[in-house]
Amino acid sequence: MAQEKKKPEAQRILPMYIFKMKDGKNRIIVSVRGSGLWDEIWGSIALEEDLNTISGAAFDHKGETPGLGAEITDNAMFPKAFEGKKLYDADGTYKSVDVVKGGLSDPTHQVDAISGATITTVGVGEMMVRGMKYYEPAFASLKKAN
Repeated sequence: MAQEKKKPEAQRILPMYIFKMKDGKNRIIVSVRGSGLWDEIWGSIALEEDLNTISGAAFDHKGETPGLGAEITDNAMFPKAFEGKKLYDADGTYKSVDVVKGGLSDPTHQVDAISGATITTVGVGEMMVRGMKYYEPAFASLKKAN
C-alpha cells in the first residue's frame, strides 16, 4: 500500500480480500492509508456482504505518540466504534465514516475522536472518507456480480 500511495490515483492497485465466514457469509476486507501526527497510519476495514456496513476495523501506525495517537491501535474501543457504521446513506449516497470531536451529530456515519489525539484521529477520519471512496468502482462490480 505504501508503494501504491506514491502513484497517481488512477494508477493505484488496491487490495481487496473476500473472507468466507463459517456461517457461509462473506466479509470484504479493504485497506486504507493516511497520515497521522508524526507519520503514516493505515487500516484494514471489513465490510458485510451489503458493502455498506462495517463489520470490523483494525488500525496501525508507524510512529504515533504512546497514550495519544497510538491509541488507534492500543485502545480496542476505538476500532470497535466503527462496527455497524455505514458507508452510504439511505439514498445510496457515499458518506463514509468520519471521526469527530465533541459529540456525534450523525451516529451512523461518525465515531468519537480520541481525546488528546486530534491530529491522528482527524487523519483516521480523512483516511476513511478518502480511502474507502477509492473502492467504489470495485464495490459496484461486486454488486453487479451478485
